Amino acid sequence: MKNTYHKLTLFFPLIFPYLFLMDGQLFGSTTVTSFFQRDEGKIAYSKIGNGKRNLILLPGLGDRKESYFELSQILAKENSVYSFDLRGMGESDVSFSSYGPKETAEDILAFIKEKDLKNVYIIANSMTAASAVYIRSKEKNRVHGLLLSGPFVRDKEPLSLGMKALIHLAFRGPWGPSAWASFYESLFPVNPPKDLKDRSEELKMNLKEEGRMAAVRSMMFASKNECELALPLAFGNVIVVMGSKDPDFDSPKEEAEWIANTLMGSVKIYEDAGHYPFVEDPSRFSSDVQLLWQKK
Repeated sequence: MKNTYHKLTLFFPLIFPYLFLMDGQLFGSTTVTSFFQRDEGKIAYSKIGNGKRNLILLPGLGDRKESYFELSQILAKENSVYSFDLRGMGESDVSFSSYGPKETAEDILAFIKEKDLKNVYIIANSMTAASAVYIRSKEKNRVHGLLLSGPFVRDKEPLSLGMKALIHLAFRGPWGPSAWASFYESLFPVNPPKDLKDRSEELKMNLKEEGRMAAVRSMMFASKNECELALPLAFGNVIVVMGSKDPDFDSPKEEAEWIANTLMGSVKIYEDAGHYPFVEDPSRFSSDVQLLWQKK
């Protein structure tokens, strides 16, 4: 993880000057956005499909629910699929006092209870893998399985004060959204999707909205400690999907195996894929999601 933050600094020279490009509509989706009220603000989500299983899709740090568009279309043929924006991201409010994996978990736990969802499966990416672990530890009767992709479920070595200051500088100010968009593109090191520039541009335009980069910075430094402590309570029927070229990990395979062993799960390695395997190969990814209930 420490190496990941060092890699972020490579984009620092790119943020002066920065470009503000087109304002296109990604995917051409007509999916309707709904909102779930929390004490400090609203959480945005979309729902498609009407199956007996309820699938909850959680994007990673700094990403939006639209990143799951292709996957959700496939899964919605037989399931009810809920795709969420995290606090401060996408169409969710920026009025929250805190952002992080536990906060995301608490939002989803409240959603599951309010909607009285049963037969739930959670698909999470990056930081929200820790959220999924926490959710499962609290609602194992309702949440029957997890698929974690490019997952962070534990804290690594702390950053130095100098590195923290550099990251704050890189992602603060009017250049912040462009810097984050450049970093996002780097997470597809081998086989980027054909529409990567469109995805990146949509993400940048969203992050230019007031308060959203502050939410990203808050999530970057949020602790996963309480989620990590929940690992022993979240085991069973877990699949860990990792891209073999995921630049966010020094050894993607090693981290995937540690998580799977800890959660008594299995590992799927996508050769030459990066941090978002569900974007690079949504068809294969959907087949792996279905293993959560097909093998039972």
